[in-house]
Order: sequence, then structure tokens, then C-alpha cells
Amino acid sequence: MIIKEFLPNPVGLDKEGEYIKILNDTDNTVNLSGWKIKDTSDKVFSLSGEIKSKEEIILFYSKTKIILNNNGEEIFLFNSEGKLIDELIYNGKAEEGRIIMNQKIETYRKDFESVGVLNQEVLRPIKMVFFTDFLIAFILGLTMVYVILQLEKKRGENLF
Repeated sequence: MIIKEFLPNPVGLDKEGEYIKILNDTDNTVNLSGWKIKDTSDKVFSLSGEIKSKEEIILFYSKTKIILNNNGEEIFLFNSEGKLIDELIYNGKAEEGRIIMNQKIETYRKDFESVGVLNQEVLRPIKMVFFTDFLIAFILGLTMVYVILQLEKKRGENLF
């Protein structure tokens, strides 16, 4: 089990976008009863339920009530016996929208690809950027066609 990532300074209001993502990097389902997440200010959130092998859960502020610091943060994951299982730390100021990722993720990337784990939260903004770029290019293209047609009409000749 690892803390896969967290987002301390989302675009917009922090309380609406902050999250902590936990990943079960084992080959077994893990019972989360008694597991806890703790932050730098000793705010604790108790986990529950189960998490299947290679599955991830996203814990938003609205559920955990853990406020992530924008100027350095430490998140700790403890198992049901109180043993520290993982921690994810960053120092300095978190840029708006920057996700703090666990360096251990690269180790497991091939495993994720083989079982089809996909981070929709990362792909959604990328798709939006491509859509926005396409939309702007389309509008500019239509504007250019309109300008050319108006010039042709005014001059009384075909430009193309």
C-alpha cells in the first residue's frame, strides 16, 4: 500500500479540489479497517472498507477534512497495527494544480498497464486542452474564411 499522490493546491478553492490518493500495490485485497492517514498537523482520518489489488481510492477533503498545506506537507499511511506503511512529503510552495506524486510509482507502472489502471483525473485535463486547442483553431479558420470571402466580395475577384 502506498500514498500514490496528493493535490495540496488545486486550481480554484482548495477545499473543493484537494485530495489524497491511496494505491494498493500488492497482489491481494486489503481490509482497510483500522488503517489511518495523518498529516503534518496530526489531523487523522480513519479508512474503512476494502481495496482490491492494483486499485486506488481517492480521498477528497470533503471526506477526510484534512487541509493540505500549500507550503510543505507530509502525509503518513498507517496500517491497522499502527505501523507506518508509507509517507509522501514535499517541501516548498506547491504550484497551483501541481500533483505531488510518489516516486515509487515508476516501479509499478508496468503492472498498472498490464491490468489497465488508468488515471482519469490526469487524462481529463489533457483531453480538455486538446479540445480547447481544436475549438480555437476551428474558430480562427472560420474567421479567416469569412475575411477572405468578404475581401473577394469587395474586390470582385477570387483570391484563391
